[in-house]
Parts: sequence; structure tokens; C-alpha cells
Amino acid sequence: MPSERRTTGELLAASGAFAGDHDDLVECLEHSAVGIHVVDRTGMIVWVNPALCAALGRDADDCVGRHAAELHADAHVFTDMWSQLRAGEPVPARAARLRGAAGACDVVLSASPGHDPHGALVGARFCARGPATPTGIAALVAEAPLGIVRARLDGTILAVNPAVCDLLARPAAELVGCDLFALTHPDDRQLDQDKFAQLCAAQIRSYVLTRRMLRGDGSLVWTRLHAAVARDGGGEPQFWFGLVEDIDARHRAEEDRRRHERQYEILTRLSPVGIFLGAAEAECVFVNAEWSRITGRTLPEVRGGAWRRALHPDDAARVIAGCRRAFAEGQPFSGEWRMLRPDGTTVWVLGQFAEVPDGSAHKHYVGTITDITDRVRAELDRARLAVIVENAADALFLLNHDGTVAIWNPGAEKLLGHTGAEIRGRFIGDLVPGHGSEVQAAMRRVLAGDVVREIEAQVRRDDGSLIGVTVTACPVHDGEGHVSAISVILHDVTELKEIEQALRTSEARFRALVEVSTQIVWTTDPTGAAVEDSPGWRAFTGQTYEELRGWGWVNAIASEDRARVIAEWKAACAGREPFRSEYRLRRADGSYAVTEVRAVPMLGPGGVVREWVGASVDVSDQRRVAEQREALVADLRRAMHYQEMFMAVLGHDLRSPLSAILMATSLGLRRRPDDRMRRVLQQIASSGQRMLRMIEQLLDVTRIRAAGGLEVRPTRADLAAICRTIIDEQHQANPAARIVLDARGETVGTWDVDRLSQMASNLIGNAIQHAEGAPVATAQVDGRDPALVRFIVHNRGVIAPEMLGAIFDPFQRAAKDSTKTAGLGLGLYITEQIALAHGGSVAVESTRTGGTYFRVELPRHPKPATLSPPGARDEEGVPLLRGDVVG
Repeated sequence: MPSERRTTGELLAASGAFAGDHDDLVECLEHSAVGIHVVDRTGMIVWVNPALCAALGRDADDCVGRHAAELHADAHVFTDMWSQLRAGEPVPARAARLRGAAGACDVVLSASPGHDPHGALVGARFCARGPATPTGIAALVAEAPLGIVRARLDGTILAVNPAVCDLLARPAAELVGCDLFALTHPDDRQLDQDKFAQLCAAQIRSYVLTRRMLRGDGSLVWTRLHAAVARDGGGEPQFWFGLVEDIDARHRAEEDRRRHERQYEILTRLSPVGIFLGAAEAECVFVNAEWSRITGRTLPEVRGGAWRRALHPDDAARVIAGCRRAFAEGQPFSGEWRMLRPDGTTVWVLGQFAEVPDGSAHKHYVGTITDITDRVRAELDRARLAVIVENAADALFLLNHDGTVAIWNPGAEKLLGHTGAEIRGRFIGDLVPGHGSEVQAAMRRVLAGDVVREIEAQVRRDDGSLIGVTVTACPVHDGEGHVSAISVILHDVTELKEIEQALRTSEARFRALVEVSTQIVWTTDPTGAAVEDSPGWRAFTGQTYEELRGWGWVNAIASEDRARVIAEWKAACAGREPFRSEYRLRRADGSYAVTEVRAVPMLGPGGVVREWVGASVDVSDQRRVAEQREALVADLRRAMHYQEMFMAVLGHDLRSPLSAILMATSLGLRRRPDDRMRRVLQQIASSGQRMLRMIEQLLDVTRIRAAGGLEVRPTRADLAAICRTIIDEQHQANPAARIVLDARGETVGTWDVDRLSQMASNLIGNAIQHAEGAPVATAQVDGRDPALVRFIVHNRGVIAPEMLGAIFDPFQRAAKDSTKTAGLGLGLYITEQIALAHGGSVAVESTRTGGTYFRVELPRHPKPATLSPPGARDEEGVPLLRGDVVG
């Protein structure tokens, strides 16, 4: 295996054989006549050469993997040499006997150690030579399969073996005594001499050189030289020797391969088709420039299986399946499919796959793609054109030179009411009665290369009726530019004529409408100048047509408004924006009327203004009505302002005497009067408290109206605790009442304690007051939502449906004509204002079966509400009452 050869070569190089490529070293020693075996650091044999196997009569498998001592008949000889190697001592050559298959054989055994870069022993090389006799040495040299050359240090050849003579086709007598470098090709001679000089100067231990040598007939032969210097015991160089290997056939084969590769590279680079190579294991391994141009993807982007991403998703499965069948069955695969470029565009290709047999077990393939996008698009265009022609509503004909019909479409049969057999071969002029001479003239123009456009004519159907058409004819040229046929299109304009007639009728109606309209309708050109007459304008202003033409119409505008109107009108015309304005226009009697004017641009093709259409309306009466309305609204505002002042003064002035009455009543109750007097005093106190609540409510309404809403002072508060306090107060005032409190979750938030107490008192008090039967109510505080706290009050009472929509309006009572009802009807209104001031809301739901629910939702930590300013009004000028919280 190559890896084993590499490892062995590294071990041989470490043992000091020579410098050079490790594979070359192994290959050289495999051909050596000297028996060689290599051992690792444990003495185990890892490699033997053929010469040793031949000398011992053993196979390489019989030697490799055994300890080297097992090959020695005298084991102590190997043991001593191995001990010297491990100790780092010099190991002189020794006589030894090796165990052969047929018995022991005498050899001269030498060894050289191999060390790693740190100097540690990694193995050794043992060389077994025959006894050092001239006859034995000569036999080894003569029988060596490699050429062996020995030369002086000046380059004079001393001896060569037969292999060198055969290689160079020269006799030994011609070579011995010859200059060693005279056998080297002149182009390689300098490098050969440089290496020889370095070797003799001990700059290198050995070298390997690929060079050309000159044969006796003048031809060249490629060789590989393995060279070293033989030294004496003192290390002095004695002579140069080299092993010469014939690599001519291999080198020429390599040259042929390189030439073929260069030719293939040029072919793929210049090829008009995209080419790629692949292997069944590694997929795509090469693409040429045309393949990359077609697909927009380079080799690194498609290497391996990534080329599949270049396939269009709709075709990928079909192409991949076809490639797999080609690999499995060894048959070519071809087809048309789409490639998807990285920019999203699609390219149609004609693709082919074919296996490339190379005699190995691995499958290789070559593929090509040809860009056929233009052809496919042309075919699609022809198909689309055929569909268009087939389904066209117009009649299409292809005429011969003499004007007879050669080809027609279904639209022609439908338009004429004739079958194909009735149309074929007929002169086109016969289909257009009364226009024969015009048709003849048109045919002559078309044959001369002109195009005849939209000649108006009539054609006769098979039922005898005539229909209006336009005739368009153009020449059809052949590949040489000559007119080979005539194309004719008959377009039915019957409906268009009807539309034109309808348009003329519509325009007449429009003009009639303008003439009788109370509005002044007018038109101008794109620049804003009047070019058409406007009867309405003339009737209103008294101007004549000559006076209003151009920009004369502006003279009818009041002089104070004229400059402004002209500037506004020119700006609208320049910006092509709809125009709206108001100005005073002089009547025919000389008085002025306030007119409201609007105009819009009429756009033509390309968005170009074709004309302006406008209308002027006399709004003088409307302005008078609006002024009267403003006066009435002002009177209403003053009345409401006085009313608010009255309520504020009334509430403030009543509190002082009422407070005196309550204090006197309280003092009288403390003096322990009799029962009759106590009942009178308690009645007075109850009535006084009710009057005080009414006054407080009136003052709250005044504050809401004047300040735009209730003022709140938020602080940390517990709504459940507030409700418990209110419930206790309700029990004291009404011992018969039963109020159930249901608190859930966290009921603490940031609110105004006094206002929430007022809200809870209003809702719970109403629930007790308006409960049907026994005074029973339920109050629930739900704080399970982290953002909101909900307060729900329920009783079994019912609110009339017609009252629900206005129940939160001021001075509205939940139940009309009820003996339980007392007060001004402000409690629920103030309750809603309290909820709104906290950023919350309140809603009511009342049914006969479920009773009445008041649901309040309060943000746990509300943002301060943005209130409308004092005296704010809505769009109609009415003071804000319910919608006072505006943010």
C-alpha cells in the first residue's frame, strides 16, 4: 500500500540511506542486488527487498512481522550488533549466517541505525551481501536490474554494469574512461554537475536527480539517478557511485497525461457547453467556465453534492432520479430542465450524463449542459402567440400576394359568420363590399413594404347584415427581407360606434344640465384660462363670452379678493391639485354674493391635465343662517353660564344656614328630650343631611363644569377597606339593610380615598334604596388582575330599559315615580366622573331575571387624567358635561 511504502521509506531515510523522496528510496532498494531488511525499534522486521527474499528462498510475508534474530543461524551475531545500535556505538560489518528455506547461507552483514529528530532509535537497516570476493561482487553488479556506475571524483567513469550499457545502447569500452557528464543532456548538465560537486564536498550525503541521458544513436532516454560517495574508514571520499533507473516509459506516459490534461483544459475552457466531471462517491469534482456562466455558481459552491442546489426545485427530483439510474445502469441520461441561478433567475438547459470507463472499480462520469433558454422562450412565445391568435376576438388573416385568404383564425369565422371552407381562397376585397378599390390600393402599398392602419369599412356577414370594422394590414417578410405574405386584422367597431354615440348624447345632456343648473359650472384649459362659454357664469355675472375668455373672468371677483384668488388658482394649476376657495363674486345687478368654488383637474393619458372643471355656488343665504345660529348659540352659552353661577352661589349660600340647623338639632338631641321631641329632631337632622348631600352634589357638578372635571388627590388606598367603612355607615343609617362584601385578591391601589368613598357610598346606597323587597345588596372588590381592580354592586332591583341610556346623565333618576327615590339625580353622574378622573369606567346592566349590576373598573395605578379646560365646548359649541375627560 502507498502508506506502507511511505512509512518504510521514512524509516530507511532515518537509517541514513540517502536524501530524497521516500517512495523513490523504497523503489530503488527494491531493485537493489543487496539483500536488505528494515526493523523497527523492537527489532521486528517491517520490510524486506526482493534480493533478500531470493537469497533466503522465502516470501516477504514469511519475513515481515518476525523478529530479526529468527533469521540468524548464529543469533548472538544479531544480538551483539543490535546492542551496539541501541548503545549508539559504531557497528562494523560482520560475517553472519542467515536461515534460508534450503539451509543457512553465508553473508556479510552491515547495519545502520535510524533516529528521530530527538536522537531516539526508531529502527535500523540491515544489508546482507555475499562474501567479499571479486567473483561475488562482480556477479552482484552484473546481475543488478538497475544501472550501476562508478566514477572518480573528477567525473571520469571507472566502471559500468550491463544494465547501463543496455540503457544507453553503448558498449562498456565506450563508456569507461568517458566523462560522466558527457552522457547527460546539455539542458540538464549544469544541475547534474552542481549536485555532483555538492556531494563530493560533503554538503549532501546523497541525491536523487531526474535527467535526460544521451543514447549511442543520439536519442534521449529519461532516467532517475540515485548517487552517493564511497568513503574510507576515515571518512575520506574514495569514489562516486550511482544507481541509474530507466523511467523513460513512465516519464513519457506522464508527459502524455499532462499533454492530454492541457488539451482537455483548453477544450473545456473554449467549449460552448457547460462541462462538469464527477465521481459516484464524491459527486461533482470539476466544472468549466461555461458551466459556471450558465448556472452563476463556481466550483467551490457546487463541489460534492452541492450541485443539486443549482437545479430548479420543480425539476430537481426528476433530474436526480435520472442521474441515479444512469449510475446504476451505466446508460446515458439526457433531458431538458431548468437551472436556478443565485439571483433567482431561471435558465433552461439541455443536459446529458454519461459514465467514463477507466478500468477501475470507481465510477466516474461527465456531464454537459447547453443553454437553451432562448429556444425555450421562443417556443413559449410562439405557443403564446398561437393561443392569442386562436382566442383573439378580432378577425386575423394571412393573405397571399394576390390578396386571397390563406390562413385565418376562429375570430374571422365568428365575425363573418362563414366557415373556414367558405373563407379559404376568397379575395379579401369580397369581404368588404363597396371598398374594393380602397382594398386594392392598400394591398399595393403593403406589397411595397408600407403598413396600412385602421381603414374604416363595413363587412357583410353570411346573414346579410353589415358591421363596422377597421382594417389594418402589414407586410410579412421572409428570411431574405422580401414580402412573402400580407397580415390583415379586421376589428369590430360596432360597439365603439355605439359608445361614441352614447358619449355624444351624454355630452349633450351634460350641457343641458349645466344650462338649467343653479350652480355655475365652468371649464378652463390646463393653464387656468377660460376657453369655453359658460352660460351660468354669464347669467350670474353679466359678463359676455368675450369678457370672460382667458383670464377676463377674474374681473368679476371683488377687488379685495382678486389677488388672493389668482395666486391660489395658479398654484393649484401648477400642482395639479383640486382647488377649493371662497370669494365674493359680482352679480349682474352690481351686488356681491359670497360664493364657494371647487374645481378638479381632468387628466388624460400619462397623467397630463386635459382641462379643469369647476363649479361656483352662491352661499350667501347659508352664511346668513350660520350667523343667526352663532348668535343663538352665544345666547345659550350666556344662559348656561348664568345657570352655573346661580348653582354655585346657591350651593355656597345654603350651606351656612343649613349647618346652623344641623348644629342646633345635634345640641337638642344631646339634652335628652322626650320621645316626641327626639323623633322631631331626628327627622330634622335626617332632612338636613339629605339637603347637605344635595348641596355637595350641586357643588361637585359646578366644579366639574367649571374646572373641566373632578380634581383627585391620589394616595395609597385599599378599596375593600373603604367599602367596609361605607357598609358600616349604611348599617347605622338603615339597621334593616343586609350588605354582603366579597373581597378577592389584592385590593390596594393609588386612588383618592375621599372620592372613592363617595363613589362607594353612592352605589351601595342606591343598591339598598332601590332593592326590591328586603334591602339586600352585594358589593364585590376583585383585585386578581395586576393592572385593574373591579368594583361590582348588585341588587335585585330593575331599571327600566328606556332609562339605561341616560342613567349617568345629571338630574336623571334610576326609577321615576318611585316613592323610594329622593335627591337630585346627581349621584350616578358624579360616580361616573370619579371613575373617569381615575382613568377608569363605570357601566350598568339590568334585567328582570338577573337584577341590576353596576361595574366599575379602576386602573390600579392610574395616570393623571387630562381634563378639558374650564368652559370648554364641543364642536357644536355645547359646554362639555359627560365627555369632560379628554385624555
